[in-house]
Amino acid sequence: MRKMLFLSTLAAVLAGPLFPPAHAQAPAQPDALAGLTPAERAFATDPHKLAEFRLTPEKVRMVLTGRSTVEAKDYIDAMMNAVAKEAFQPGDQPDIPLNTTSALAFNGETVVRPAILDDLHRDPGPIILDRYIHQKTGIPTFAHAPFALHPEDLEAGHVEVAFVGVPQDFSTGWRDALHGPMMLRTADYLTGSASDPDPDTGINPGAALRLADYGDLAVDYMSVERSEAHIRDMIAQMARLHVVPFVIGGDHSVMFPDVSGLSSVYGHDAISIVQFDAHGETDWEDDGHLRADNQSVRRLVENGSVLPQNIIQVGVRDGAPSIQPTTSRPGSVITHPVTELEQHGTMALLQTVNDELKTKAHKVIVSFDLSVLDPAYATGTGRPLPGGMTMREAIPLVRGICASNTVVGFELLDPAPVLDTTYQTGQNANAIMHACLTGIALNRHPHT
Repeated sequence: MRKMLFLSTLAAVLAGPLFPPAHAQAPAQPDALAGLTPAERAFATDPHKLAEFRLTPEKVRMVLTGRSTVEAKDYIDAMMNAVAKEAFQPGDQPDIPLNTTSALAFNGETVVRPAILDDLHRDPGPIILDRYIHQKTGIPTFAHAPFALHPEDLEAGHVEVAFVGVPQDFSTGWRDALHGPMMLRTADYLTGSASDPDPDTGINPGAALRLADYGDLAVDYMSVERSEAHIRDMIAQMARLHVVPFVIGGDHSVMFPDVSGLSSVYGHDAISIVQFDAHGETDWEDDGHLRADNQSVRRLVENGSVLPQNIIQVGVRDGAPSIQPTTSRPGSVITHPVTELEQHGTMALLQTVNDELKTKAHKVIVSFDLSVLDPAYATGTGRPLPGGMTMREAIPLVRGICASNTVVGFELLDPAPVLDTTYQTGQNANAIMHACLTGIALNRHPHT
């Protein structure tokens, strides 16, 4: 008798708990979403909203399967309440008040000093800052190029390419991008060696091109938005003089006013962008700010500065869930993930990109975010991702694109010197600039 009682008890244990929890008393719905209100069901099947919780509609159904209607409603309602609290609330500050009564300092940083006030009156033209024939110290400039202070200097010097620093550092989350221009001026690859030939082609870009360092542009260190107009105007000024701006950031938010400035001169339908980047910079439509660096491409398309079909992205490997906004739908922005480089090789990808550019607007802007490189080659960048390009892949790609197309602008973005205890980020960044300079020299002066 006792043996039969034991066996029946064991069978009950194996079949399920002797005292099931209270929620198991209610019958589970055959459909995981049955019993939800239309609003709750819509939320539970919306991949956009569920991405906030790193969920998908499929995962939600799995989680809710076997639960009672009350539990399913509580689960979905908890997420809906959290999303509602994240939104803009009455009483939230919609903007940051500024001191508009400041008589001298409100726009003081962006007012250009009139040339007539220069203590040294001189003829317009770039200034060589070297004291010695073989300068090793002194005031560093990009590519050891002469310095231009006013647009008249660029025009009188018939400058073809002018480097300009934009030390903007307020939107990436990682700080120190403001020291990017300083790092690249002092890094030892390009500084002092622009007259060195490219090791692969033998082309000497410093001798073939008329270069100048146009200094740093003023930025408001407390407001990306307030910096945009001045950056855009200064880049447009360079473009009107037929100078190719080599914009040195600064974080990726610099891309927005930079491309906007070039677009205002050449026309939104006349420019194409080749964007080297680990991140698409299009997917963050729910960010609390409108000018964060991870939104640059999206904002450029939304404000009409560039047509999405004229954007080619290279090296993207951001694994974050994609919201699939307007600018990244199939048939719009062309994306070549880093896996394509692995599968087909450097020269095949270069040929593909150049063929694509033949069907697009012929004035090309090359945007190079250091995150496209593997962190082994550029630890000093704001948003690094493993599995990126090597330098032996990036150099010929950049050089080949700049050689085969009419480049009207180049930008080197998101250096962060404090994140690199070595000099390799600056050295490799300058090598990328040297590669594009070589390409431009090949394009403009093929018999140099």
